[in-house]
This record gives sequence, C-alpha cells and structure tokens, in this order.
Amino acid sequence: MTVGRRPAELAWDGLVLGAVVFHVWLAPYTKVEESFNMQAVHDVLVHGTDLQQYDHYQFPGSVPRTFLGALATAALASPATAIEAPPLALLYVVRLAIGVASVAAHARLRAAVGREWGEAEARCLAVITAVQFHLPFYMSRSLPNTFALMMANMAHAEAVAGSGYACLALLSAAAAVFRCDLLVIIAPMGLMFLAQQRVCFFLAAAVCAVAAATAAATSVAVDSVMWGRWLWPEFEVLWFNTAENKSSEWGTSPPLWYFYSALPRALLGGTLLVGVGLVVERRVRALVLAAVAFVGLYSILPHKELRFIFPALPLLNAAAAVGAARCLRMKGAVRHVAALAIAGLTVGTALATAVMAAAAAANYPGGASMVGLHRYEAPSLPLSVHIGNLAATTGVSRFLEANRTWQYSKEEGLQPDDLALRRFDRLLTELHSVPGYACLGVVHGFERVAIQRPPRFPVQVMRIPKVYVLARSLDGVTVPCDGKAPLWG
Repeated sequence: MTVGRRPAELAWDGLVLGAVVFHVWLAPYTKVEESFNMQAVHDVLVHGTDLQQYDHYQFPGSVPRTFLGALATAALASPATAIEAPPLALLYVVRLAIGVASVAAHARLRAAVGREWGEAEARCLAVITAVQFHLPFYMSRSLPNTFALMMANMAHAEAVAGSGYACLALLSAAAAVFRCDLLVIIAPMGLMFLAQQRVCFFLAAAVCAVAAATAAATSVAVDSVMWGRWLWPEFEVLWFNTAENKSSEWGTSPPLWYFYSALPRALLGGTLLVGVGLVVERRVRALVLAAVAFVGLYSILPHKELRFIFPALPLLNAAAAVGAARCLRMKGAVRHVAALAIAGLTVGTALATAVMAAAAAANYPGGASMVGLHRYEAPSLPLSVHIGNLAATTGVSRFLEANRTWQYSKEEGLQPDDLALRRFDRLLTELHSVPGYACLGVVHGFERVAIQRPPRFPVQVMRIPKVYVLARSLDGVTVPCDGKAPLWG
C-alpha cells in the first residue's frame, strides 16, 4: 500500500483490505446514495465518449456531482473491460477498485501513526478499523463521502506527521471537488496547527486557496464537458444545502444525535479506548479535539447522516489505537487485565459488526430481484422489464442490466393500471398484485433486528416481503403474490 514498508506491516493493511472485501462479497449491490457515481463509472467503461448514452442525462438527480471520482475509478477498473468481464463481475471489480484505493489511503495514515507513535499503535489501528462495521463497509462504496474520505485519510497522515500545510491543502482540494462540508474540519485543523505554531496564518490561507482553486478548476474543466454546461458541481451542492437549505427535506435529527447515536455505533468498542488514548498520549489530544469540533460544528445542520462525519472516524480510531497499545505495554497484572478488557471490546465489536453486516446484506432487495430475474429467464428471450422505485433505490444499477436484448425502464410514477397498459413483460415492484400479471417470486428485505430469548440465538435479522417479481399473463389472468409465492431472496 505504501512504498518502502516492510511486508509484515503491509499484512496489517491486508487485514483492513480483507474486511473491505468481505463486505463487498456480502453486500455487492448499491443504493440510491451511490447511484450517480456507480452509473457514471458504468457509462465511462461501457459507453466511453458517447456522452448521450450516459445515465445522468436521463436521471440528473437533485444536484449535479463531479465525474472526477468516477473517472479515476473507471481507470482502475478498465482492465476488466479489456477481457470483456460480464456486467455483474464488473460491478465487483469496480467496488474492489474503490476499496483498494480507500485502503491505500488508510495505509498512509497507519504508516504515519507507526512512525510518530509506534508500530504497535499502527497495528492496533488496523485491528480496530477492520473489526468495525461502518468504515470497512463504506470504503468500497461509490459515495462522494468515500472519495472525500480517501483524501481526508491522506490529510490525517500529514497531520499526524506534523505537516500542516500539506494537510490543509489536501482537505481544501477535497472540499472543492468531493464534499464541500470538509470546510467544517479545515477550521479546527487550521486552528490546531496555528496553536502548535506549525503554520503561518496568511501562508496557510494562501495554500488552502491555491489548492481549492486548482481542484475547482479541474472539476469545472472536466464536469462542464460531462454535463454539457458550465458548472462547478460542489458549489451547486453547497448552494443547495446552505443558501436554499433544502437538505432538511431529507429529514432532521436532534442536535446531539452524532454524539449519542452515530459515533458510538461507528466506533463501537473503540469509543472507550478513545478516552484512554486521550489520557496516555498528549499528542493525540489536539487531533481528537479537532475531530470532535468538526462533529460539533456539523451538528448545527439539522439533516444528519453518519456518513457526513466519516472524516472524524480515522482520527478517533487512531486515538483508540494509541490507548490500546499503551495499555498492552503495561507491566504486571494490570497488563493482563487490560489485555482481557481490550480483547473483550474487540470481540464485542466484531459481534456487533456481524449483526450490522447481516442487516446490511438484507437491505438490497432490488439488486437481488434483478439478478434473480436474469437467472430465471432464458437469455435469448427478448423482454421488457420495468424497475419500480423501491427496486431502483435498493440495489439495481446499470451493472445489473446484463442482457443486451432486454429493454429496461425506470419510468417513475406509474400506477398499477398504467403498468398494465404499458404491457411490460416483467415487473420488479413493491406491489404484490398488478392487473394482468402473475407472481413469479418475492424477495425479502430488512425490517428490523429482533432480540430473542434463549435457547434461540440472541439476535435475529427480521425480513419481510419487499420486491415482487411479476410476469405478464398471456391470458390476462391476475395472480397476486401471496404467502406461498416462491422466495427469490
């Protein structure tokens, strides 16, 4: 991952990569938040310079996004197109390409931790990250937050090493291109460097301005071509979320939600170890303070999602790793007690991750129904398939459109009678009955996590019918999906 590092240290990065690969295997499909970049990568790989075939012209989304992350990902995944990999296999390749890039960026942070604080601390960081759910799960996903996290991890590596200007430059570039909300972490990081006398205010401001302007100019040059009009996508996102304040339309959460809900779920057992790290190592305190300040400032915005605070998680994990490593260096009986406690926290985190991973795997009924339909039908049969809203937002992407002789439609707002009049051959829909259609199968999806009493396993992921696969009846008979419908997933 990082040139010049010993194979033994690279193996610890391999542990993080293994966790990422596990989540790709368990939940390969993508949801609506990832759709722009995933469809863009598909179009770059499949359609090349034929921009009129690109998905974003038909489904532009609420705000435009940059193509820079998609183009970089497509470049990494392009060898798979040279060997004409099937579309579903190409999906895995794209996910893995993003995952490898994310782990490489995380490896830079781990290397910096190893140089500055010790190899044991770096190894603990690998273990803490690998057993958590959220970072390994999202490190292979095509979210703007994931691309921003890559650059944030590289910036954090510079921060740990004391290179203030490089850190601020990387964060500024990422804010201009991928996530404008990284501006919120630049402020506390900049204040930290000023307090430590690692940067000069005016020179730091100039570095940030040049880095942001260079990144923005690159985005404008590329994205204006891809979108067919002059634009700077991340500025439009900033305007949408601040001046127009439309992000609240997606829901709001209490002011302290990040602190009492999001961070404990993301850090799991590492939450306690962060406190230990603050006590035993003075140098981590400023970084943790910057991360907490970032989360606190972000809490002002009413619309909250855990992925918005991804940049804070690696810093908090680094503090937790320092706490764990220092505890394991203690002498005598205290060391044994600390080792047992850390082992318990690690096992508890892994068990919680297993439950979350099982729940997440059940959260993509649309993708499962699309793959199931292609396996069920004869490839030579020409079909028209309508993909309903639920299926489209829970796993269906262009990578799953595996049959070139089929016609796929994601037309929105169609009622049951409209679907019947359009005479689609197959439907992937949340409706269990449509006039003139017969049930082929049903795909179950996540409902909730249930706590069970002994002797049953204490935790169970509960599923309910989510997506129904319907076929147009040749005789016009309606056969709804009921409790006896074949289970496709």
